[in-house]
Amino acid sequence: MIAMHEKAVAGRFDSLSGRFKAEVAEDDARLLAVVETLSPLYGRRILDVGCGKGRFARRLSERGAHVIGIDASAGMLAEARGIPRVRATARQLPFGRASFDGAMAVEVLEHLAPEALDHVFGEVVRILKPGGTFVVIDKNACSVNADRPWLPSLAVKWIDERRGRWMYSHREPLCERWFRPSKLAQRLRRWFPQVHVRHLLSRQEAGRFPFEQVPATRLLVLWAAKAPGGGA
Repeated sequence: MIAMHEKAVAGRFDSLSGRFKAEVAEDDARLLAVVETLSPLYGRRILDVGCGKGRFARRLSERGAHVIGIDASAGMLAEARGIPRVRATARQLPFGRASFDGAMAVEVLEHLAPEALDHVFGEVVRILKPGGTFVVIDKNACSVNADRPWLPSLAVKWIDERRGRWMYSHREPLCERWFRPSKLAQRLRRWFPQVHVRHLLSRQEAGRFPFEQVPATRLLVLWAAKAPGGGA
């Protein structure tokens, strides 16, 4: 069932690859948070899990990191120019044990089958060096909508799915699964002894109530997980 889910998601990304951007702005909150969390980057080997068109990987490469991208979508990888990349799933990483200093997954876990998460975390632990960092950025199920802050983000997602404005239709089993920050942190702690949670402030949320005052209302969350070993 997991393999069927992966194949269906990859097919959807193949068919919709034109919707996705090939670049990310230098001041993007996600990029800045990844760079800060994985620094120092120069000379370090980083795995971009679900790299898409390689927009985050290229930015890290510009800062001196040796980044390799993996993605299950051939259509997305075809446009991931300028970085080494491999077609693979996050559940079966084609790399040796302890071969990366760090790894990142930016808005990737939301597309995985729930039962695949522990497989993915186990694989990431395997390929990370002792004490290596895994950075996850994904959607906050407890957030409120930036354009309509009186509405939960999940309510807007539910409405848009039924209006045909989302990647997945409400009529199919595929869906984006968003996370409660504390729940995903608990799941990560099965594999990583240290997990820190940070609510990111996006450009759309900056300077506005309640996002500035109440971090838990923000859409994007970063989980920084340290692999076992490597000291304190």
